[in-house]
Amino acid sequence: MKKELLLIITIALLLVGCESHNDAKHEPSISGAIEDSSSWYSDQSRVVTEANISLGSAPSKTLCAPYDDPTGALRPCTLEDIENDNSAFDDYAPELSVIFSTPDFQPSSEATNAILKQKGKSTRQAPQNSYKVKLDSKDILYRKERRIQYNKQSFDLTRMRNKLSFDLFQEIPNFTSLKTEFVHLTLDGEDKGLYTRVESYDKEYLLNRGYHEDDNLYKAQDFWFYKHPSLALNSDGEPLDRVAFEKVIEPQRGKEQTKLLEMLTALEDEERDIDSIISQYFNRDNYLTWLAINIIMKNVDTTSQNFFLLNPLYSDTFYFLPWDYDGAWGWDQQLDQFDTPYYADWELGIARYWDSPLHRRFLSKKANRDALDAMIKNLRDNYITEANVDAKVAAYKRLLRPYITTSPDFENLPSGKNGRATEDDWDRESDALSAKIASNISEYEAQKGKPMPFWQDFRYEDGVMLLLWDESVDLEGDAVTYTIKLGDDYNLSAPLILEKIDIDENNSDLEISKYGEVSYSFKPDPAFQSGDKLYLKITSKDSLGNEQTSFDNVMDEDESNYFYHGVLEIVIP
Repeated sequence: MKKELLLIITIALLLVGCESHNDAKHEPSISGAIEDSSSWYSDQSRVVTEANISLGSAPSKTLCAPYDDPTGALRPCTLEDIENDNSAFDDYAPELSVIFSTPDFQPSSEATNAILKQKGKSTRQAPQNSYKVKLDSKDILYRKERRIQYNKQSFDLTRMRNKLSFDLFQEIPNFTSLKTEFVHLTLDGEDKGLYTRVESYDKEYLLNRGYHEDDNLYKAQDFWFYKHPSLALNSDGEPLDRVAFEKVIEPQRGKEQTKLLEMLTALEDEERDIDSIISQYFNRDNYLTWLAINIIMKNVDTTSQNFFLLNPLYSDTFYFLPWDYDGAWGWDQQLDQFDTPYYADWELGIARYWDSPLHRRFLSKKANRDALDAMIKNLRDNYITEANVDAKVAAYKRLLRPYITTSPDFENLPSGKNGRATEDDWDRESDALSAKIASNISEYEAQKGKPMPFWQDFRYEDGVMLLLWDESVDLEGDAVTYTIKLGDDYNLSAPLILEKIDIDENNSDLEISKYGEVSYSFKPDPAFQSGDKLYLKITSKDSLGNEQTSFDNVMDEDESNYFYHGVLEIVIP
């Protein structure tokens, strides 16, 4: 009996020993507020560091087709393949075996120790590439990191917007950041100039913060917080179609996705109060902080991408994590690069989030909008201040000027109406970053009171034109009317059919469905012909005169810098 009891105890101890501390207790690695330990950033470089990527003497271990013949025979990948990997959306993804080294990370032999890839989406069209390095070893790491990312920040004249943002995040409660540093990169003996190394969201990110290595970590790709059909799971909680799943939201860590679908199912339940859903599935202060930061920094492109979600094991909670702020801080206004506003007015306020069930339901409540305003004020007064930004920018400028003013970066700075940027342009744009705080908030305030944007559509059958759009919601409950313009030019300067028609609910040609879809029909004379191209712009207006346009927009095919916001292009079938 004693031997049997001893055997049972031994087996139990072995089972416990195979689990982590959090596994054994089934406790989440994060509970309540999420914050970084300042100690993690204590070794973050305050200078421009050196990094070198060289090619081994032997052919690359990885095989791929030639970049100019993707269907050709496989052979060892080359650096030329990497440099010409111009699309992140096709199946061509060459990798190259390389030797990665820095002054404080020297390989023990001349053998390759890492894999090199190109990184980015739209940035692959820039004149200078960004790169990913993944070390072969899981144990011999570079500053506790295995995946090293070098961002060129090609479209940011200052080259500091991303680092400025992540350095500020390190000081903000209810939020986390990433370790960043400026780097001078040499690749195969070629001076590649200045880069920003940004810590990767991966296994090491979790472990370095004391989290569980199997916590669920997601990268939003085209994720609107609704149950897209591509997110279907099998009985084991795994994607039925992993490729389709990852095009919506890409799991970086975690073994099953049932909690994600559970959260999305809750958001679909319109009978359930949104604050109850927030309490269960999100950390309210973290969520409000993320929203407020995006308003203050004017990081517009955060509706369905440019953020990560962290869902700890044994927890319902999803935390928002920041990603990619090189398009923030008034990037759209640098060098007067666009002839018309790059962003529609609705993108400057909370309306930018209106197409997402999570944000729409949360921000529909006045108490939540008031809480967002309070968070903006708190961050504005205490963390994201002009003095704080100016101090950081001054330090960055001392480091970056030698690289900005010399090859290979100087001749590859962004261009504006007056041609390629100069050193004076760089100085002005960098010094103006702190002033963006006030202007971004002013733009946000100017959008208050306006009805929400909507989508437009049409049907043309048997000579009858049916115009369709979603009802424009006014958060203050004011009555909304609509104005329609339909013409054959972008500007709608000479409308063909309807110059300006105010529509209210008493109009016999107007119908509003129980789902909030508005329709308006008319019979054009003469009838439209197949192939006719028309442009539709519907404007909503509340009783106080506040106007709003649709989500739709078109860009002039002949003038790439002209954007027509609120306009839908129609081609008659």
